Amino acid sequence: MWQRAVFFSWLWMSLFITAPAMAAERIINLANGQTVSTAELAADLAQQDVLLLGEVHDNALHHQRRGELLKQLKQNTPMLHVVAEHLQSGQTVQWNGSLLADLEHAGFNAKSWQWPAHEGLFAAIRDAGISLTGGNLAPEQARSIARQGASALPAPLASILQQAPLSPSAVATLNQDLLDGHCGQLPTQHLPAMLLAQRARDAAMFTALQAGSGMAVLVAGNNHVRRDYGIPVIYQSLLPGQHLRVVGFVEENPELMTQLDSLRRQYDYVWITPAQDRPDPCQ
Repeated sequence: MWQRAVFFSWLWMSLFITAPAMAAERIINLANGQTVSTAELAADLAQQDVLLLGEVHDNALHHQRRGELLKQLKQNTPMLHVVAEHLQSGQTVQWNGSLLADLEHAGFNAKSWQWPAHEGLFAAIRDAGISLTGGNLAPEQARSIARQGASALPAPLASILQQAPLSPSAVATLNQDLLDGHCGQLPTQHLPAMLLAQRARDAAMFTALQAGSGMAVLVAGNNHVRRDYGIPVIYQSLLPGQHLRVVGFVEENPELMTQLDSLRRQYDYVWITPAQDRPDPCQ
């Protein structure tokens, strides 16, 4: 028995000593691969017209860090408005009472967005006195597009998407991400309508970003802010003169540093945080 105990003690210590330590939280400028400070990132972002800040939806640290970043930006950029994927287009949050009550009054679905994951983001926006409006399609509208395709697409959004088509490679990448996001269970015949629904959300958020004054900031899932098939494609086609930066918020993984070439096609900066502890959603 004691030999077994010694063996497992040795095995545990061996694993502890030889296991590679995960790198610390950091921000990488993908243009040159250099690590930058939050202050350096904020200084560059302050010079832009539009900021797109991604997220992994259930990672509370991503929301906290974006809130801190927005408070820092507000100090030097008084004219600043935030558009959120988490609210429907046309909704503006009025800060009158408790944080969650004010959000819910503007249509925020606490259960769907796994509240309080986003608390750090929205509390910082409120405390900094930043305008917060919605940019997303209504859920029933998105479902109609996903089921019926182009016939359910509102004319203004259809016009935007016609002017900003995706390249064949971007379509292939987005289709694969949609399949992966549905754990490979999405029938391929549904892909065109699902892709259209995704792009309709992008067009709606693009429209909302143009409705405010001053610097426009979007907070949304990483797939909506990607340069290869997200909202930047619309900007490049319709408003190529806008100065735009994209920050992807991603989780640490052992292969991450080998993926920088791929990430460079998606974002300008990548903010890397520890991975959220979660069960496998495909189980």
